[in-house]
Amino acid sequence: MRVLLAVLFLAVAAQATSWSNLRPMNRVMPTLRAPPRYSGRIIGGSLATTGQFKYQVAVLIDGGGFCGGSLIADNVVLTAGHCVDGARTWDITAGALKYSNTNEAGRVTVRSTDAVLHENYNSFTINNDIAIVRLTSAVSGPNIASVRVPSRSQASDQFVGTVARVSGWGKPSDASSAISDDLKFVDLTVITNTLCADYYGIIINANKICVDTNGGSVSTCNGDSGGPLVITESDGLPTEVGIVSFGSSAGCESGAPAAFARVTEYLDWLETNAGITIRP
Repeated sequence: MRVLLAVLFLAVAAQATSWSNLRPMNRVMPTLRAPPRYSGRIIGGSLATTGQFKYQVAVLIDGGGFCGGSLIADNVVLTAGHCVDGARTWDITAGALKYSNTNEAGRVTVRSTDAVLHENYNSFTINNDIAIVRLTSAVSGPNIASVRVPSRSQASDQFVGTVARVSGWGKPSDASSAISDDLKFVDLTVITNTLCADYYGIIINANKICVDTNGGSVSTCNGDSGGPLVITESDGLPTEVGIVSFGSSAGCESGAPAAFARVTEYLDWLETNAGITIRP
């Protein structure tokens, strides 16, 4: 896909003075993994195969912006709050690998005007960066299925040291001006919030989960916003533990951690707003 608009780094540069009051000057200013309007791919990733990420969806925002998301029910998409904030329409595409191939077998696209942004979403601190999009009809197909969210017994699990997998169509490099036509994925290791705060300061709280980017060789980037970070549990099934949220204003290849909304912090919110049942 080639969506010919400019990449958005939402409102961060304009807040430089305020940010400097919030954290030591040697720390790196964050930038949202904004919905780019020129969209690329996950940095250092591998090509996804048919049916590998049945829960992955593409989210076209108001006909221009682009995010990722995941099906957590056959009619509910989980995505980042900043992919919903201020927008009116979301074209959700499920069952896709190559985004430009509208004739892909089993691919389904549904338009929605019904989204719920977390009531305490804060674009300045990038807090509560979570939203859902409700679909007008359920989506189904051989390469479409929902992903589960964490159980209540996992609510206190920090997942530190766990290798998690993130997928999306985001930028392949900082120099890139367009999203990848192909769905990609990469494996990243969850780090402590203390280590993440060494880069980003006090905006790192219990609502966020961070991963190491191996010196910037593997990471999320603009266009991956809202996409799922999943772990594989002992039963071999994936569980979404993070939603792509933000990274460093120094760039996706800077080596700074990538940050996600921590799904375990929103189990009650999801049960109430998405109508899903959380496992014990």
